[in-house]
Amino acid sequence: MIAQWLGVPAEWLRFGGDESVAPNGEALNGLARFESADVKLIADLQRLDEHHRQIAREFIRMLVRINYQK
Repeated sequence: MIAQWLGVPAEWLRFGGDESVAPNGEALNGLARFESADVKLIADLQRLDEHHRQIAREFIRMLVRINYQK
C-alpha cells in the first residue's frame, strides 16, 4: 500500500536502490526523493491513533519552525 501511495515498486521500498535515480529510471531532485528511513517514518506515523498522529505532526512543525529561525 505504501509503495502504491509513493508510486514506487514494493521491491525498491523494501530493499532500496540507487539514491540518485528513481525506480522508473528518472533522475531525482531533493524534493522527490524519499530515503528508506523517511518511508519507514511515514509508515510508523500511519500506525498511530489520530491523537498521537496530531502530536507528531505538531512536533515536526515546531522543529521545522525552529530550524528556519536559525
